Amino acid sequence: MKQIINLDLEQLGFHERIQLVLSSYPVKMVQANGSLIVQQQQNPYFLINDIWSLTFLEGIPQFQVMVNKYKGTNRNNHFRIKNPSVNLEVKYVWYQKLFHEKWTLTTTFSGQVAFLGRLTEFLNERYPKLSSLLDIDIDNTEREWWFWLN
Repeated sequence: MKQIINLDLEQLGFHERIQLVLSSYPVKMVQANGSLIVQQQQNPYFLINDIWSLTFLEGIPQFQVMVNKYKGTNRNNHFRIKNPSVNLEVKYVWYQKLFHEKWTLTTTFSGQVAFLGRLTEFLNERYPKLSSLLDIDIDNTEREWWFWLN
């Protein structure tokens, strides 16, 4: 028997909604007649793991062909921001880009890896007590980011 859980998303806090999203992922399957079926797979992999593996994505139908064609050497994404809430928010951005097909696996595991590393270094060094990316003053932080990169 399948249990249906009704949640009032508006009553959940910001980080709780992110946790809810990262606790499952869409599985897209093309049927013989060409129609697309999308089912939500309940699996907290993206929520609980700070290392996302290409091997895991290989088991998700919409990524199988991409994984087989992937030529990059990096097979893992590491999320190492010290503040768990900010780390969660960054994982959410990567998840959204990946599952909404804004980024390919090459972008996710090769192209953006250096950026993620630099962003992690910056946030851990300059904002170790930051509780959310929403708390950042964008204008000041952008200037600080450019100075920091130089």
